[in-house]
Amino acid sequence: MRSSKNRIAHNWHLKIISLSLATMLWMTVATETSSEIGMEVPLEYRNIPAKLEITGDTTSMVQVRLRGSSNVIRDISPKDVSTTIDLSKMKTGEKIVALSPQNVQAPFGAEVIRVNPSSVRFNLERTIAKSIPIVPTILGQPSDGYEVDQVSVSPDTIGVEGPESRVNTLESIATVPIRLDRRESDFEQTADLDVPDPQIRLQHPSTCASRSTGKSSTEVGPLCYIYVKN
Repeated sequence: MRSSKNRIAHNWHLKIISLSLATMLWMTVATETSSEIGMEVPLEYRNIPAKLEITGDTTSMVQVRLRGSSNVIRDISPKDVSTTIDLSKMKTGEKIVALSPQNVQAPFGAEVIRVNPSSVRFNLERTIAKSIPIVPTILGQPSDGYEVDQVSVSPDTIGVEGPESRVNTLESIATVPIRLDRRESDFEQTADLDVPDPQIRLQHPSTCASRSTGKSSTEVGPLCYIYVKN
């Protein structure tokens, strides 16, 4: 019995301090105000399989609702929160992927209440490449009494790549307009290409030589040759 009393009395002042601190901590937690906050954060598509790409009107931002103590919530900004989808095991085709709090990474002490939208829809397509002809676009007229005899472009084809459905429908690609401006003689001009679809990417055209100087062109884009005759 005495030994039990001795154990209780041993370091009694430290035990009282520990009990007091524990009580204060419990009271602080019990009385701390809970807060919620909503914010818009980017949706990240991770681990896209090789030779596949996302198409369609994909969701790029989501609304995330967080709950936690006021001290935690007030210090959170959108850069502290991330929402991700893992595509590593997905195949080609249309996908509908549910979004839940498990897709959201938030700071310690913040609970993810909900994500809006609750699902996203997109397509996964094969990435393919092919070579297509370049078509020069000519605007205007040469001077009176002159006419355009011939128009050619070098190189006359270019490689493109992108989603299978987009690349398969592309039969040619035009240059930006080349203006004749009442010319009376042959001329050549480097022209940019007018890519009609933002998901189609150009492969760099091969270097071509100027017919008037014989020097290789270092500008990006094909050389267009316009022959004007009287």
